[in-house]
Amino acid sequence: EVQGLRAVAVVLVVLYHAQLLGGGFVGVDVFFVISGFLISTQLYGAPADRPGQALLDFYQRRIRRILPASWLVLLVTVVVGWFVLNPLDWTELSDDAAAAAFFVLNIRLAGNAVDYLRSDLPPSALQHYWSLAVEEQFYFVWPVIVLGVRRFSERLLRPVLLVLIVVSLGLMLFSDLDEPTRFYSLPTRAWQLLVGAFGA
Repeated sequence: EVQGLRAVAVVLVVLYHAQLLGGGFVGVDVFFVISGFLISTQLYGAPADRPGQALLDFYQRRIRRILPASWLVLLVTVVVGWFVLNPLDWTELSDDAAAAAFFVLNIRLAGNAVDYLRSDLPPSALQHYWSLAVEEQFYFVWPVIVLGVRRFSERLLRPVLLVLIVVSLGLMLFSDLDEPTRFYSLPTRAWQLLVGAFGA
């Protein structure tokens, strides 16, 4: 069922970008919830008395699952861009690829969107990497929180989750952040991943 939901989320986003469906961007929100659910299920099942090993196992799985495919796509995109883009556009693309490779493209895109001199740039060929960047930033922090709280007291996990959800959702709804930062940043998107974690 979870894999089916993932497929629905991806199809919604594709239809939205093909301009065949209004509001299909909600697929990204659904995808974040599902990812939070799946990753947290793994973390909750890890042995609480060996947090260091559990953390190492978690990051090894993420590296094997994400890096080969994502870096291959980046490499192919940059090489093709060398042949089809003018030098200035290729430089932008290669900067985007470097940011995407280290999971900070969301921060770069938010900065570009509010930079007066760069806000009229065409969309990046790697724009879709922003959501992967948000996810991976979350996975740098969330396992440490889960394993740390579980090591201290299993019963604290739900209250900690609820506080984090409220704080992140509050930032999304009530902070004076600009719209691109709200859209692209982990602090304002974390509540979606955390709702999945709470469901798990």
